[in-house]
Amino acid sequence: MKATNEQVVRAWTQGQEAKAGRLWTDGENLYSYSLVIGKHKGGECIVFDYTARGGNFYSQTTSSHVGLAARHADQLMNVDAALQATFIGG
Repeated sequence: MKATNEQVVRAWTQGQEAKAGRLWTDGENLYSYSLVIGKHKGGECIVFDYTARGGNFYSQTTSSHVGLAARHADQLMNVDAALQATFIGG
Protein backbone atom coordinates (compact mmCIF):
# COMPACT_ATOMS: atom_id res chain seq x y z
CA MET A 1 0.00 0.00 0.00
CA LYS A 2 1.31 3.41 -0.97
CA ALA A 3 1.69 5.93 1.85
CA THR A 4 0.29 9.45 1.81
CA ASN A 5 2.53 12.51 2.21
CA GLU A 6 1.18 12.92 5.73
CA GLN A 7 2.11 9.32 6.58
CA VAL A 8 5.64 9.85 5.22
CA VAL A 9 6.17 12.92 7.40
CA ARG A 10 4.83 11.11 10.46
CA ALA A 11 7.11 8.15 9.73
CA TRP A 12 10.08 10.52 9.47
CA THR A 13 9.32 12.09 12.85
CA GLN A 14 9.32 8.56 14.30
CA GLY A 15 12.56 7.51 12.57
CA GLN A 16 10.86 5.10 10.17
CA GLU A 17 11.19 4.65 6.39
CA ALA A 18 8.32 5.55 4.05
CA LYS A 19 7.66 6.76 0.51
CA ALA A 20 4.81 8.54 -1.26
CA GLY A 21 5.69 9.55 -4.80
CA ARG A 22 8.30 12.30 -4.62
CA LEU A 23 8.28 12.65 -0.82
CA TRP A 24 10.24 9.97 1.03
CA THR A 25 12.32 9.27 4.12
CA ASP A 26 15.03 6.85 5.12
CA GLY A 27 14.05 7.48 8.74
CA GLU A 28 16.87 9.98 9.28
CA ASN A 29 16.43 12.46 6.42
CA LEU A 30 13.27 13.67 4.70
CA TYR A 31 13.49 14.16 0.93
CA SER A 32 11.51 16.06 -1.66
CA TYR A 33 12.66 14.43 -4.89
CA SER A 34 16.42 14.08 -4.09
CA LEU A 35 16.65 17.28 -2.00
CA VAL A 36 17.05 16.87 1.76
CA ILE A 37 14.31 19.03 3.29
CA GLY A 38 14.43 17.61 6.80
CA LYS A 39 16.88 15.97 9.16
CA HIS A 40 17.06 14.52 12.65
CA LYS A 41 19.65 16.50 14.60
CA GLY A 42 20.24 16.45 18.35
CA GLY A 43 16.97 14.66 19.03
CA GLU A 44 14.92 17.19 17.02
CA CYS A 45 13.21 17.02 13.65
CA ILE A 46 14.42 20.04 11.67
CA VAL A 47 12.88 21.14 8.36
CA PHE A 48 14.77 23.40 5.97
CA ASP A 49 12.73 26.28 4.57
CA TYR A 50 12.90 25.74 0.80
CA THR A 51 10.02 28.16 0.14
CA ALA A 52 9.68 31.60 -1.43
CA ARG A 53 8.91 33.05 1.99
CA GLY A 54 12.09 31.45 3.36
CA GLY A 55 14.13 32.97 0.51
CA ASN A 56 15.24 29.64 -0.97
CA PHE A 57 12.42 28.62 -3.30
CA TYR A 58 13.07 25.28 -5.01
CA SER A 59 9.72 24.28 -6.53
CA GLN A 60 6.02 24.47 -5.76
CA THR A 61 5.92 20.76 -4.92
CA THR A 62 8.89 21.05 -2.58
CA SER A 63 7.30 24.10 -0.94
CA SER A 64 4.19 22.00 -0.29
CA HIS A 65 6.32 19.21 1.18
CA VAL A 66 8.15 21.72 3.41
CA GLY A 67 4.85 23.21 4.60
CA LEU A 68 3.49 19.80 5.55
CA ALA A 69 6.70 18.72 7.28
CA ALA A 70 7.02 22.02 9.17
CA ARG A 71 3.67 21.36 10.86
CA HIS A 72 5.13 18.17 12.40
CA ALA A 73 8.73 19.29 12.98
CA ASP A 74 10.35 20.75 16.07
CA GLN A 75 12.01 23.54 14.09
CA LEU A 76 11.82 25.27 10.70
CA MET A 77 15.31 26.44 9.79
CA ASN A 78 16.44 28.95 7.17
CA VAL A 79 18.44 27.17 4.45
CA ASP A 80 21.36 29.61 4.67
CA ALA A 81 21.60 29.01 8.44
CA ALA A 82 21.46 25.24 7.86
CA LEU A 83 24.28 25.48 5.33
CA GLN A 84 26.37 27.59 7.69
CA ALA A 85 25.78 25.13 10.53
CA THR A 86 26.69 22.27 8.10
CA PHE A 87 23.35 20.56 8.69
CA ILE A 88 23.10 20.29 4.91
CA GLY A 89 25.69 20.37 2.13
CA GLY A 90 26.19 23.12 -0.42
